[in-house]
Amino acid sequence: MHYLVTLIVPAENAEEANSVADSVMMDLVEWKEFDWYNQTPEDSRWEDCWKPIKLSSKKAQAIVANAMQEQLAEFKQTVSTIRVMFEKFSDEQIFNEEFEQVAGHYFSRWQFSRASGYHGNACQLFGENGDSITNQKQLDYYLKDPKNQWVVQVDCHN
Repeated sequence: MHYLVTLIVPAENAEEANSVADSVMMDLVEWKEFDWYNQTPEDSRWEDCWKPIKLSSKKAQAIVANAMQEQLAEFKQTVSTIRVMFEKFSDEQIFNEEFEQVAGHYFSRWQFSRASGYHGNACQLFGENGDSITNQKQLDYYLKDPKNQWVVQVDCHN
């Protein structure tokens, strides 16, 4: 599945921002967060990929806010599934993955990992070292001092 991943990276200019973003993406692939990523704008599914924007700009701040909102929506759906699992199944059934599936939910212990937000399929906002930005508090850290911070979007597959 393709994901539009947003990176916040330190750089002096757009060219350096793309270089740092490429290095972060190579690490994320090596760590198995993603299978691969498109390395050029021409190969990407989204038109703004590999077009760095200063984090201090309104457009960049809207991009990161949107990424955080998408993560929150996915988190809420995942937590809803976990709540149903707790209501319908014992701890032992959950541990042993003994589920009868219910429409609208996919029951699996994997949901707990997904709720953490620390994996490529649940996190689509990353910092300069490939660190997952999983909540607003972490994002606010970058937003409080956006100087020399750039937003780079990348088309990734997982």
